[in-house]
Amino acid sequence: MTKVKRWIGLLSLLICVLIGIWIVQDNPLEVPVTLLGFPLVQLPLGIWLLAAFLGGSMLSYIAGLPSTLRKTAQVRRLERQLGLAAAEIKKSGSNNSGN
Repeated sequence: MTKVKRWIGLLSLLICVLIGIWIVQDNPLEVPVTLLGFPLVQLPLGIWLLAAFLGGSMLSYIAGLPSTLRKTAQVRRLERQLGLAAAEIKKSGSNNSGN
């Protein structure tokens, strides 16, 4: 299953790169961009579109990271509790069968 996930991830990355190249090719017009009052380098519109998309993706990933980390910690805690409970059940089961 891991190999399938890896291939799907690589295929998705390849498709994204190809779409990115396509966007840059279809939008070659260089445009001036001002960010917070500061003029930036003139680049093709396609590159600015890709930069905006990547920036938004990174911001959404960073914004969701605390929730993901909290849920991962909760899962680990619950798995540890489950392991302790299973060990206790196994221990009590072996004590009862010995009587």
